[in-house]
Amino acid sequence: MLALALAIACWVGSATAEPTILRMAESREGSHLFFHDVLKAAFQAENYPIELQGIAGPGKERYKMMLRNGDLDVMWMVRGAERDRQYIPVDFPLTGGLIGQRVLLIRPGDQKAFDHIRRLEDFARLGLVAGMGKDWLDVDIWRQNSLPVSGDVTDWRLLFKMLAAGNRAIDYMPRGVSEVMADAQAHPELVIEKRLLLRYRRDSIFYLAPSVGHLAPVLLRGLHKVRDNGTYNKLVQKHYGHLKAELALDRRLILDLIDQDDRTPIR
Repeated sequence: MLALALAIACWVGSATAEPTILRMAESREGSHLFFHDVLKAAFQAENYPIELQGIAGPGKERYKMMLRNGDLDVMWMVRGAERDRQYIPVDFPLTGGLIGQRVLLIRPGDQKAFDHIRRLEDFARLGLVAGMGKDWLDVDIWRQNSLPVSGDVTDWRLLFKMLAAGNRAIDYMPRGVSEVMADAQAHPELVIEKRLLLRYRRDSIFYLAPSVGHLAPVLLRGLHKVRDNGTYNKLVQKHYGHLKAELALDRRLILDLIDQDDRTPIR
């Protein structure tokens, strides 16, 4: 009877506990929805009540500063050494490698410039310049592979206009397959290049603010549970299952990129 009473008391306590409020970035075009769903499912798997509050609009650099200062609690980012030092990493790759599979946004009419590429060396010799935001980890990866890159724009959202204008010294934008469809829909003045898939092994992970770092073990356990019980795969299929056909991933030429700072955890 005592054991039963204790079990009931614990259940009542967990059921009535006030949820922990977690502030998380969200995007106007909806690319945050998968990450929000995974986060909520992971904490639910641990019976840890949370209330997720989306923070929209500041831009990636502002979000990173907010995370450092404790004004944001959790954010998803491609993993990197400097980020591991500044924030609390949760070692679980979130997109199944999709974020490290890059297709290109280009100007309409520029497809012919990419049609004769057969190897990475061909791509490098063309001298086409990638447009990237300041502090994007891709900047270093492109340079490691001798691919020209312009990576000095603080607000990366300006890159779409710069690319479309055709006079700002960038020829394409590499985007993860998990985000490029939304980008193309939001910027109809650009199109998705049809042939190439540039690939490296990094993935996005959750980073926590130091102020909520104590939640990292809870979140990691929950992520492993939703992977093992099939919830994670269902969420991947729900949000990204259409991409293979829509982007013709099976028919693209894969160009593998060197990445000397690959920290992607193996599941």
